[in-house]
Amino acid sequence: MEHIDIMEALSLSVVAITVVMTVLVGLMFLIEGFRFIGNASQTADSVSPEQPASREEGKVLADNEELKLVAALTALAVASDNKQDKKYRITAIKRIR
Repeated sequence: MEHIDIMEALSLSVVAITVVMTVLVGLMFLIEGFRFIGNASQTADSVSPEQPASREEGKVLADNEELKLVAALTALAVASDNKQDKKYRITAIKRIR
């Protein structure tokens, strides 16, 4: 087995930490670059303020039972407020605009 003295261990540690920090800084710049790319595509496809983004020319959202169930269960989870002893029953599902 090879014996490593303290100076070799310290220099190896410095090199390893430098490589890790260089990779992390590179990833940071890469992520920041994606933020600018996302803004450029969003401004090109921007929606005018008087027209809501959810409404498109005559398209109506499908009345899907699964989406109603998901919405009801989400509302139930919010209403329960993370307390186990509360009991709720869903009697009707109505869409409120």
